[in-house]
Amino acid sequence: MYTLTRNCIMYILICIVLCMTTHVAARSALLQLCDSPVDIVFVLDTSASIGTRNFAKQINFIHDVVDMLNIGPGSRQSRVAAVSFSSNVVSEFGFNGYQNKADVLNAIHNVKYESGSSTRTYLGLEYVHKTVFAVGNGERPGIVNVVVVLTDGNTNPGHSPITGMEGKQLTQTEASYIKSLPANVFAIGVGSGVDKTEIDGIASKPSETFSLFVDSYDSLDTSVIKNTVLTRVCEVVPVPAPSQPQPAPTQPTPPPTQPPQREDPACYKKKADVFFVVDTSSSLNVFENVKKELNFVGDVIDAFEVGSDKVRVGMMTFSNNPQMLFQLDDFKTKEEIAKVLMEMNADEWKGGNTYIDEALRLLMKEGLSTSHGSRNGVPQIAVIITDGGATDRRKFEKAVNELRQTNYIVFAIGVGPDRKPVELKKIASDSSHVFEVENVQSLQAIRQELVVKLCEQGDQPAPPVVPCEGAQADVIFVADSSRSIGYVAFNELKRFAVDVVKRFTVSPSDIQVGLIKFGNDTNFEFTLGSYRDQNEVLKAISHVKYLQGMQLTYTNKALNLLTRQGFSNENGGRGGQIPKIAILITDGEPTDIEATRIAAEKGRQEGIIIFAIGVGQYIDQTGLDIMASSPTETHSFAVDNYAALSSIEESLAEKTCTAAKKTKQG
Repeated sequence: MYTLTRNCIMYILICIVLCMTTHVAARSALLQLCDSPVDIVFVLDTSASIGTRNFAKQINFIHDVVDMLNIGPGSRQSRVAAVSFSSNVVSEFGFNGYQNKADVLNAIHNVKYESGSSTRTYLGLEYVHKTVFAVGNGERPGIVNVVVVLTDGNTNPGHSPITGMEGKQLTQTEASYIKSLPANVFAIGVGSGVDKTEIDGIASKPSETFSLFVDSYDSLDTSVIKNTVLTRVCEVVPVPAPSQPQPAPTQPTPPPTQPPQREDPACYKKKADVFFVVDTSSSLNVFENVKKELNFVGDVIDAFEVGSDKVRVGMMTFSNNPQMLFQLDDFKTKEEIAKVLMEMNADEWKGGNTYIDEALRLLMKEGLSTSHGSRNGVPQIAVIITDGGATDRRKFEKAVNELRQTNYIVFAIGVGPDRKPVELKKIASDSSHVFEVENVQSLQAIRQELVVKLCEQGDQPAPPVVPCEGAQADVIFVADSSRSIGYVAFNELKRFAVDVVKRFTVSPSDIQVGLIKFGNDTNFEFTLGSYRDQNEVLKAISHVKYLQGMQLTYTNKALNLLTRQGFSNENGGRGGQIPKIAILITDGEPTDIEATRIAAEKGRQEGIIIFAIGVGQYIDQTGLDIMASSPTETHSFAVDNYAALSSIEESLAEKTCTAAKKTKQG
């Protein structure tokens, strides 16, 4: 009995050694065939018809084929990318994603089975030629491109406006675009439900080389099929002579009548400032979902011509606090942006709540601000991506109200089952700028439509560089310097006044500017006739000092000084038909409300147009409205803090100048 057992064990060991030797020999021969590098993309079906068990066999197949390639970052090594598709397309990883074999193999094992109800093969193929092989995404000139498509059925658009026949045609069209890159397309049909005509149409020619049919996933996950596929792949890769450069790949199929552009043509020659605000809160569950959001943003940016004189791009993430990734004036290339997004890792992800109000305020203060690269005369576009409702609804409402005072074109994208359609509509400029998807994987399904809409904005006229050009007005800032403000906030107030004045044409014949400061008492910092050009006015504002001590908010005294002396001839006022405009900024309730109401009414009777701006949580809208001119919805503003004043800068300047022009014409 002992001898028999020992003999059995020896027999098994011999078999194992022989099998391993055979496998190593076969693998070594294949490596010799693929000594030249290849850029290979696997496009795999994750539809419900496959099932979990068979999906695992599909993953094993890809894993083992890749394991027999010479993967690495070197110029003579191969690179791998992967895309999956069912009802939606999922970018698993690109050529730039992983630079060594171990990481690639691990990424293949991490591909998730979506079990989608549809088989939209055309989405996977479209993503390959528009994104995976797009310039800057890692595909290398002079290296043979190979695409391996695996599916167990035929194109099925499912619940979609596209019919089954249209879907099949789309699949063939997208495949022809890939082949025109050029790229060699291998199509593998698994099982009895495969449409042979569709597989042959996807594949390059001749079909006997590039089309492969197997009866089941069990057959796919065998060494015979793996060796067959890799042998055919390696056969299309030319082996250069030792001292000769590798020749360019030959085109296996003729291009379609109208081959696609490598970038989205809708964005050629367009200028815009585009800022992305991306939710990275804990509700995304895993960092992998955060990466898919970032990959989506990268794919959208890839459609732009990025540059200081073209499309400028900025981006932040947010959860408990917003985090700036890069700003408009960084002028990063698409390659640099892709690197920034790629370098984000799980260790940096903190999760947290959804404080979208903080993100919107940072967008207005820094994201789309002139101090960080925003350009006058260029469309200002914000793309907000969020997967849930705002944590603080009250602050959200206030931030959205501030956002509406800007001239931004805002797109809102809601992701996942917890998205809030009502909030998305409040964020977006209009209902056509709202997108909703079921999960992060589905973001790719809206990529093309979003790109088209973003690029269309480049044709829209933006607000003019100097909205007050050609207008005449005498404008006086009335600035609160009471104790409740503080040095830091007062400096924000001055910065706001500077930014508004930058939009004016300042001269004795155009717009003149003065400034009144108030607390317990009130006085002129400088009058309308003090300075004759913009630079002098800007310098004067920067030199204004904050009042010290227990200063109260005697707004009525400031309004009385404004009415009696602000626009007098002695102080530079021009009288006649020249508009008289006051911009009053305060952060608290007037010390004497009734006296303030009377003073404001007297000012309006004297023809002064008053814009009233309230700052902070202690502002009462009714108190603002008694100071502002009518209609109050045009002349009254409320913001959450002094840092948020920048969010209304453009709107205030434009309304000020509109008032000036109307009065002048009247």
